[in-house]
Amino acid sequence: MIRQAALWVLLGLAIASEGWGQSRLHLYPDDNLRWHEMIAHAEGGVVRMGNSWSGEIVYTVHADNMWDETRVFRGYSTSSLDIAFTIRDEGKLYLGDSSFTDAILYTFKDGQIFVGDSTFPLDVAYTLREESRKFAGRGDDPIWGVYREDSRSWSDRVCVLEGPLDASFVLILLSAAGFL
Repeated sequence: MIRQAALWVLLGLAIASEGWGQSRLHLYPDDNLRWHEMIAHAEGGVVRMGNSWSGEIVYTVHADNMWDETRVFRGYSTSSLDIAFTIRDEGKLYLGDSSFTDAILYTFKDGQIFVGDSTFPLDVAYTLREESRKFAGRGDDPIWGVYREDSRSWSDRVCVLEGPLDASFVLILLSAAGFL
């Protein structure tokens, strides 16, 4: 009886943690990755400023798997009146809930962020490059340098992301920090 109850509890925790299983993406000003210098972070569909789980909520991200789109709401809301952005078509950031191509603000493709509905090399706004950690540990998330345009120069790096690349959260975190 106790064994069966324990199995049910474990099954319930596994199902409940499926929504929490999304990894966290951090945005830092540089590759020192100091916790107290964190600009913003995304976890569990919520984008917050700073490093605290109780920090200011800038956006709430909700993926609609039926329509293959991600809606981004201002603040802690899922009201259609608070839609700030919609991400559709494999990494295209639309203004509001628009579906028109002239409402595409940015396109994320192959580790680059382009202005508008373009993948032309002259329209590159930022390039993400994987970098090595200063202090490596076991199972650490990858580090991504965000560089202006198509630069490889250290002086053109604007910030650093820590975590797996997810087009939706990369675009939203950079938007929350004021880079987009």
